[in-house]
This record gives sequence, structure tokens and C-alpha cells, in this order.
Amino acid sequence: MELCTFNCIKCLHIISILNLELVFAGRKHNDWTGEPHPTVTIYRSSRIKAGSPCGTSVADMTSPMLLLTFISGLTVVHYAVAGPYEPCPFDPCIVLKEINALKEALEARDVPKVAFSARLAKGGVYGNFQDDITLTFNAVITNFGNAYNPTTGMFTAPVKGLYYFTYFAHGGRTGRIRLQLKKDGTMVADIHIHPSQSNSADNAGNAVFLELEQGNQVYLTLVANSAIWGQGFATTFSGVLLSKS
Repeated sequence: MELCTFNCIKCLHIISILNLELVFAGRKHNDWTGEPHPTVTIYRSSRIKAGSPCGTSVADMTSPMLLLTFISGLTVVHYAVAGPYEPCPFDPCIVLKEINALKEALEARDVPKVAFSARLAKGGVYGNFQDDITLTFNAVITNFGNAYNPTTGMFTAPVKGLYYFTYFAHGGRTGRIRLQLKKDGTMVADIHIHPSQSNSADNAGNAVFLELEQGNQVYLTLVANSAIWGQGFATTFSGVLLSKS
């Protein structure tokens, strides 16, 4: 299907905004006015047959923006005349708004890689303090995006989105385990194991999904008069960004 004839300046303005590459593949004679019209092919990481009419070319769409322009009918602009000139109903302003909306939707789906895992490396039993403390998981396993700070124990959300956090702790039977996951000072998850004489050791864990704003901080608090095993790979803290909001 071919687009009707319309003002080329509007078309070129849209194409320049989209930062696309124009290739004038040839010229086609206008039998109505006697003037030649250019056949314009727009490329963006694609392979399009030069001079082919809109909708009949084969493109290797390796760019989201190419998909946007294809949907908007701008992948190939082909001037042809099937009869007397008629004003084209094409409105570049409306198309630009649609393209911007689709671009924003694609950018929202472009989730940055934000994920971390860290373990406690404090040496043996760690805790039994008189006050609550923020646990600093000082041995980083992975830290994509560098959103976790092993010095402070704080994870700071780099973007607004949905996050998933997990934490696990190992402790001895005669001690109490109490770890609270907090978001900006408010507890959102808790583990609590009471002392027991029936087993030799205890393991505990919890997990939570959190909708975070950019700059929100998530961390673990070791509650006063509780302790955990601070060596090896049993006491860990992890988080990952699932989707942007």
C-alpha cells in the first residue's frame, strides 16, 4: 500500500527528529503534474530494498525505533500518483505524539541491570549488642549497578520500580536470631528464632517484593540481644530490580 502525496517538508521534519538516515533511491515520474517525485527509503539498522513501495519491503528490525517508525507508516515513504492530487490527511503532530508515547513505553521496559548479593564475613558468632545495629554484609558476591554499599549495608534504589529482596541467617541453638528488613526505617519483613535445646543450629530466611521510589533505602537490622553466625556463606542479603515503574 502506498501513502498519498503530501508535503515532503513535514515528512523530513519527522524523520530528522527520529534521527533516521534517508537514502534517495531513485525518482519516479508524476504523470499528473509532469514533475518527478523522489522515492525515499528510510534506514535504521535495517535492510530495505531501494525504491520498494511502503509495506512491501522486507526489513531486519533490529532496533525498537525501527519498529516504531514501521508501525507509524514511516519506514518507507514512497511518492506515487494514482490520479489528481488530493490533500493527504496525514498529521505529523499526531504521529509524533504516538511515537513519543511508544518510545516512552519501550524505555520503561528497558530495565537496567540492578542486582546484588552479599554475605557476612565477621568471623564466628556476631551480635548480642545492647542496641539494634545495621548489618553490613561486607563480602560482596555480586553488585550489578553498584546500588548496594557494603560499608554502610544500605541498598539505595537507583530507579523507581518493583524490587525483590531475600535474606538468610544461620545461628546456634542457644542464641536468639532476630533480623528485620527495613525500608527507610520501617520494618517490612522479619525473622525471629527463639533459643532451643532440641537442635544444634537454626537457619531462617524471608523475602519480600517492594515498590521503591528512586533513593529509597533498604537494609537489615540485627535486633539487640540477638546474634547470627558471621562467617561462611549461610548469612546473606540479596536484591534485584524486576521492573521499572
